[in-house]
Parts: sequence; C-alpha cells; structure tokens
Amino acid sequence: MEEQPFIEQAEEGKNPKVKKASLGGLLGKLDSFGENGLQKVLFNLPFVLFLVLLAILHIANNHLAENYARRIANTEKEVKQLRWQYMTTASSLMQKSKQSEVARLVGTQGLKELRIPPYKIEIKKN
Repeated sequence: MEEQPFIEQAEEGKNPKVKKASLGGLLGKLDSFGENGLQKVLFNLPFVLFLVLLAILHIANNHLAENYARRIANTEKEVKQLRWQYMTTASSLMQKSKQSEVARLVGTQGLKELRIPPYKIEIKKN
C-alpha cells in the first residue's frame, strides 16, 4: 500500500508539517480510541460491507457487458462473412442459369438449342 502524505494543522505563525500516513499508524490511532473507536467501526461495518457488495456487483456487471460486446462483434463479423458467401453463391448461380451458359453446358451431352420458336399442336374435335 502506498503511503500518502497528509498535512497536520499548524499553529499560528508556523509552517504546516507533512507526515506520511501508514496502515500501522491508522490502526494505532484506532486502537488508541479504545472501546469508543471500536464501537464506531462496528456501527459503520454494515455500510462498508454494502459498499463492498456494490463494488463487486459493479465489476461483475462490467465484465458481463464486455463479454456481450465481444459476442456481438464476433456475431456481426460472422454475419458479414456469411453475407459475402451468400452473394458469391447467388452471383454464381445467376451466371450458370443464363440461357447461353445452359446451352453451352448441355451441348457437351449432345443436346442442341432450338433455332426456331416452339409451336403449338392443336387437335380438332369432330
């Protein structure tokens, strides 16, 4: 624990003295208060424990929020990749479904594209 200086109240006409506060010094002062000081500490203990609980909840909440943010970022990245994959697949399918592309692919199997438009056969009923 880092020691922090504090300024002692100076008498009139004297310079204030700077002293280092240490944990031992604080505990010594608390012990010097005797039973009255101990009662004050015990009286404030529930409030201190409440503040500690709030601090723990705050830290836990921050961790959860950071985890949610990370998961959201990863999901957005995955959605972006899947979108590009979809667009690539759709573009490829559109290219392969063009009439000229289909004619070229079935030409290897011996099928040929019609050069005349289709016609309708009608049967007359007597």
